[in-house]
Amino acid sequence: MTNILEITNLSIADRFGNKLIQHVDLGLKKSKVNVLIGESGSGKSLTARAMVQQIPNTLDMQYDCMTYEHSEMSDMHNLLGKEIGFISQNYTHSFNDHTKLGKQLISIYRQHYNTDKKGAQKIVEQALSWVELNPSQMMSKYRFSLSGGQLDRVQIASVLMLNPKVIIADEPIASLDAVTGVSIMNLIKHLAEVHKVTLLLITHNLSHVLDFSDWIHVIKNGEMVESNHIDAFKNNDVKPYSLKLFNSRSRLKKGDYHA
Repeated sequence: MTNILEITNLSIADRFGNKLIQHVDLGLKKSKVNVLIGESGSGKSLTARAMVQQIPNTLDMQYDCMTYEHSEMSDMHNLLGKEIGFISQNYTHSFNDHTKLGKQLISIYRQHYNTDKKGAQKIVEQALSWVELNPSQMMSKYRFSLSGGQLDRVQIASVLMLNPKVIIADEPIASLDAVTGVSIMNLIKHLAEVHKVTLLLITHNLSHVLDFSDWIHVIKNGEMVESNHIDAFKNNDVKPYSLKLFNSRSRLKKGDYHA
């Protein structure tokens, strides 16, 4: 199975030399829903951010090789947007408070695609409807007037509208209600199955993982424990630590399991 995005021997340390990530290999299976799971504080989000070179300057990142579509990459920033979409937990800086969201979204779209405002607006409104938001209402609202869940969905829409080949989503449904969360997960699965988008989802909530994932990566204390097809997890043909995580079927907290 082909990897579209891959990093090998990733290690990250803080300024005191403490190892946060150690010798991690992570490859995203093309046109599949890849899921990275682990306890809180295990290094999931940090690993995801490293894939798009979005880690803080205070941390030291080392790796042997980063490849995208079989080409070695030294700078991932130029790929963000049309090629790779990144949905982070910190959405507060994604939009400003003094410009209507519709205008901001249209501007973002036109930065990546050569089209007029009317054409861009049509795409933006379509993306907002995908995430269960009313386009006519959202286009005229300001960031400060939205709830956290609504703003999460606007950020997801801002990534989806650019039609990237790869989407990396860090806890994309963490602040959404159960019904909306399932709807977003169904949309994500649809993107992989029908539109051949490659997904990397980061989560410590395992309630939906078996239903929506194709390939699961398990991280523990900054080290990759396992990377395996969903069938192996459904058949319990996985390592003991992975099995313990899935037997919980709940939100994981650091220190819950020892293996």
